[in-house]
Amino acid sequence: MAAMSLLRTAASSLVSRVRPGLRGVPGGSALLRGVPPSSAVPVRFEGHGKRLFEIKATTYYDSRFLKLLKYYLLLAIVPSAVAITLINFFIGPAELAEIPEGYVPKNYEYYEHPITRFIVRCVYKDFQDINEQEMHQIHVISDKRLLRQYENIARKSMRENGDGPWHYYETLDMNLIDNIPKSTPDE
Repeated sequence: MAAMSLLRTAASSLVSRVRPGLRGVPGGSALLRGVPPSSAVPVRFEGHGKRLFEIKATTYYDSRFLKLLKYYLLLAIVPSAVAITLINFFIGPAELAEIPEGYVPKNYEYYEHPITRFIVRCVYKDFQDINEQEMHQIHVISDKRLLRQYENIARKSMRENGDGPWHYYETLDMNLIDNIPKSTPDE
């Protein structure tokens, strides 16, 4: 790049030495053609009035957000559209058929569209499964309540009859307890 620039400046200086009338004017020498020298100066017409530098907020983050939004939407929408089109084209909606004797249909088999059937089968839980789970939780809570009642009855009976486990354990001798740290707590 620098070599091309150097070559261009060298070529222009060489041309201006060989033909001195062609210096800076694209049409040749103005003096040789009879044109006044004031009209030989190139003029730039940029606009009217004083040009001001406008200070505007940057749009970099806005455009970046919109580009990323478009990218991720297309990243999700295009494969989804292709998958939905292929499913509708090759699999298609379900058809009604006779139910064999003794067969209990599953809950997702009642839906017509294959995508809806997939969502109901894999994402949502069956209402019967949810009901069984709730009944199991109620059974566990009921068992805990019964065990607490039995424990309270046993403790009440032990207190009334005086036959609790505390009669079978010997208590420590009071002389074995070291109370010296309690007498001087600031040391």
